[in-house]
Amino acid sequence: MNKLFTISLVLLVLLCVSCENKVSVPTQEIADEDSDVIPDDDADSGNELISDLKIEENKENSLSCRLTFSTTDERKTFVKYYSDTHKGYKIAEKEGKNDHYFFLWGMRENLDYTIEIYSDEEEPELLATTEFHSGKAPSYLPLMSLTEHVAEKTSEGFVLFQYAATTFEHIFPVAVMVDTDGYVVWYYEYDPWYASSFGDVAWNPENQTILIALTKDSSAADSLAEEAIKIDLEGNILWEAPGIKSYYYGPGSWNHAYYMMNDGSVTFPQVIYDGCIVTDRVVNLDADTYGEIWSWDYRDYFEKPDCSENTSGDVWLDWTHTNSVTMYKEEGIVYINSRNFSTLFKIDMSSGAIIWRLGKDGDFMFIGDNEYPWFEVSHDPEINGVNGNKVIFYDNGSLERGFTRIVEYTIDESNMTAEISFEFDGSQLDKRWWSEYWGDADRLENDNIFVTAGFYDMQQISRFFEVTPDGEIVWELLFEKTDDWQVSLYKADKFVPPLEFIK
Repeated sequence: MNKLFTISLVLLVLLCVSCENKVSVPTQEIADEDSDVIPDDDADSGNELISDLKIEENKENSLSCRLTFSTTDERKTFVKYYSDTHKGYKIAEKEGKNDHYFFLWGMRENLDYTIEIYSDEEEPELLATTEFHSGKAPSYLPLMSLTEHVAEKTSEGFVLFQYAATTFEHIFPVAVMVDTDGYVVWYYEYDPWYASSFGDVAWNPENQTILIALTKDSSAADSLAEEAIKIDLEGNILWEAPGIKSYYYGPGSWNHAYYMMNDGSVTFPQVIYDGCIVTDRVVNLDADTYGEIWSWDYRDYFEKPDCSENTSGDVWLDWTHTNSVTMYKEEGIVYINSRNFSTLFKIDMSSGAIIWRLGKDGDFMFIGDNEYPWFEVSHDPEINGVNGNKVIFYDNGSLERGFTRIVEYTIDESNMTAEISFEFDGSQLDKRWWSEYWGDADRLENDNIFVTAGFYDMQQISRFFEVTPDGEIVWELLFEKTDDWQVSLYKADKFVPPLEFIK
């Protein structure tokens, strides 16, 4: 027979402003609290399988919560959580234990989620049920509109991104995830005085962490402040870069891309001001001290341009403009993409020698009759492996060409030839676009390509889209734009989260 526990009126009043969570097991039920507990000493409950069941809202992200409970014997368990309008997810433990902890995330805003706890056996047993009401994402997030979604052709997963804007008052240091239905399911805010926005975010599937590079404001030039942090999905800061006195794109600081390597070191293009030019060198540094492990400098291999006529000192010649680095440390190979050279370099890390150059003035002979055989001022090439024979570019395109495209090259290092194996510019769908700056294109597990097309051009609308090998856009998310400002996007990751989607 169920036993009803009463809670004092004072406690009930104090808790009424929090999320409503009801907890129950097959033989008992307790009233609503933020941290609900089923007492161990309930002799009349008839249930000795589970105790100390608690739910705690995550203050860093109200679209998630922490679930803890105990079992009298060691059990491997799993949890399902879902709502009336969201099918939700399943998370399972890998081994049996007495004290259990689950971080439940990926929820949509302002929904009542049912949480079911099961023993993970051949015939699972329902141990307990509870409820959690998800909160709201930050009110300043831009409006997003899902305009295409062919579910059977779209890669299931989350999109992780940061965004900028054409006006400063709409820029915030926040990272966001959306699901394939276009709903916000995760966010992270970080607001030190010196960070005007996030410059780069990246998901690491091996340890389920997120690296966030900070766009430090120029006011931080004389203050020691970190350039990057690493967090877990709960929003806990696991690592901070050493504080340096500089700002984004300032002397010695990072630009465009910031990476954490498998060995725990960090890699990025480091800004160099030299006379009247601004260039960069690629550095691999100790993550905790910024001690240099390896570097590569354009000035060792190319003659600097002459800009001696610039005597004012307030106009700099942007010479190399590195925007992507792909490093394979164990194999001793690094790929460096220079936007302004319109060239992808393959570098031998042991000697610094250029193995080859891919691009208009490079070492490969183009095969084919494409009117525009080579990429121009491209962003974020994706190489399929240390000696991969395929490279995907977000090919921004020159002003003369007037349109952007996604282009994949198949290269033959033996014969030093290159040919276009995939091209998409939207022209067949009347969706041709041009982004002079920014952009990203990544191959997904289902062989689609996920594209970030972000603009400062007020005549266009920033968007994410997913295109199939046949050139069909099967998913598209548009971002807010007004007459006065619009959202701008640099790049994004689409990934399969460590959650099992309930079908």
